[in-house]
Amino acid sequence: MGKLNGKKLLLLGERDGVPGPAMEACLKDSGAEIVFSATECFV
Repeated sequence: MGKLNGKKLLLLGERDGVPGPAMEACLKDSGAEIVFSATECFV
């Protein structure tokens, strides 16, 4: 049982950094619910 078990996550990825789907893949087995995941361009 991890620290994220039962939590809800909002993931904001960056186009030139770590994209949202990559974070989502890493956190899918954490026990958290991924409510929103997106990749944006911050310039």
